[in-house]
Amino acid sequence: MIHFDEPWLTVHWDEYCQAVWMEWKSYVEGDDARRGLEAGLSLFRRKPTNRWLADVRLLGPVRQVDQQWINKDWFPRAIAAGLRVMATVVPKSAIARMSVRQIMSKVNDVDIVNNNFDDLEQARYWLRSQPK
Repeated sequence: MIHFDEPWLTVHWDEYCQAVWMEWKSYVEGDDARRGLEAGLSLFRRKPTNRWLADVRLLGPVRQVDQQWINKDWFPRAIAAGLRVMATVVPKSAIARMSVRQIMSKVNDVDIVNNNFDDLEQARYWLRSQPK
């Protein structure tokens, strides 16, 4: 089920792994990136899940100001909403990979179990195997 669809991002509900699936399709920043993350969080709050699938293979680098907003604003609200398990399909670009690594380094491992993958299907399979 598609919940949000823009040229840079599609937010899906993935029935197989019972997760919100953020499929980033290109570089995005600022208000557009935030609007997409808010759409994902809105869907997450309506579903009986603790799982998140971040497919960031095509995302591109994340600006420092957006990283700060994600870590200081968005992640605390996502964790408060019940996010506990996250699979990340890592970017192809080395610069984008560093951005994602920087963001996730600020997330407390106690709050979220995160695993990185190169393959979407492996990420989906792993998520499905995690406890609810």
